[in-house]
Amino acid sequence: TGRNFVATKILGPVPFKPDARVVDENAGSLTVMGACGPFSSQDSLAYEPLSDLLEKAREIQPDVLVLLGPFVDLKHPLVEKGDTGDMTLEQLFHSQISHIVRSVPASTRVLIVPSQRDATCDTVYPQPAPSTTLTAPNLTLLPDPAMVQIGNLSLALTSTDALFHLSSEEISHPPGSDRMGRLAGHLLDQRNFYPLSPSSDDCNVDYPNFIKHCFFDHQPDVLVLPSDLRYFVKNVRDTVVVNPGKLGKGAGTYFRMRVNGGKVVDNSCVNVVKI
Repeated sequence: TGRNFVATKILGPVPFKPDARVVDENAGSLTVMGACGPFSSQDSLAYEPLSDLLEKAREIQPDVLVLLGPFVDLKHPLVEKGDTGDMTLEQLFHSQISHIVRSVPASTRVLIVPSQRDATCDTVYPQPAPSTTLTAPNLTLLPDPAMVQIGNLSLALTSTDALFHLSSEEISHPPGSDRMGRLAGHLLDQRNFYPLSPSSDDCNVDYPNFIKHCFFDHQPDVLVLPSDLRYFVKNVRDTVVVNPGKLGKGAGTYFRMRVNGGKVVDNSCVNVVKI
């Protein structure tokens, strides 16, 4: 009648192009630790969970420590009241970054990713790297989102809770499917860190810069997606997807990863651990 469309086939996403990166099969092992803020309990700005994590880092001495904001949480009760003692918000942020650098071994590379909930950072997505006068040979300040290559390992990092935002917008899904794997799969299928338009009210998207900076130029080995949803580790489309949970929420969790050379998804061990 010309009034209806009848679907006869569902065309799935086009696979990533073959990875042009050269994988060193003889590369040594790589140890990664990572956590997402907030890094303080709700009744204090003493940052006890962060100190506990840094103590673990001194014990384990990872090659890489990934820390995703917020570092000075806009939604922290004391920050909301302006009760930060004798320090400004900028001084509080600087003191925590300084504490991190002083506490970890010099051999550990520290990656810092901001959050839109960081009181001292721009509340826009994509988000520029945080600004600080502190410098150290093992410290790298990254934007949100970011992709980093460390030896054979390609890390995709974002502090924005794309999983939670997607979870409230899905209108159809196969019955009995793996919910967390399905939500994470949307990012890999759509080739970007935030496949949702219009965005959530909690995410201020700058669309011209989103197009420039938020798409995957290759398939990541590891995709770190912190979320208020339950923590998990999953193999999604041959990418290791990790939701490490929040360090300052409840019992507090972080992730530990060991890569033993070769293809990461087949030669790695990842665990989400309570602090």
